[in-house]
Amino acid sequence: MTALVTDQVLDPAAFEEPLAASGAVVTFVGTVRDLNEGSAVETMELEHYPGMTEKSLEAIADQARERWRGSDVLIVHRVGKLKPLDQIVLVATTAMHRGEAFES
Repeated sequence: MTALVTDQVLDPAAFEEPLAASGAVVTFVGTVRDLNEGSAVETMELEHYPGMTEKSLEAIADQARERWRGSDVLIVHRVGKLKPLDQIVLVATTAMHRGEAFES
């Protein structure tokens, strides 16, 4: 799998379907919170350095693959202007069996 950065809305189902042949797929979707240190959040804007950001996310995915052999990892991170409850990150792990996918 890989690491991606996008300014598009995340569709977890679109990422899960091609991974299903692995046996088990576990996904996590993080959202923008409406509070930060007690203050309301109306919007936030994430910028990134193309190439550098993907490389950092890929390093995280590589660490997971090394730690949980036989599993794979996909990380998709949003950039751009986001508001509370927008999906900001998707992490999907795959393995032959669900226990291994959850563990990784």
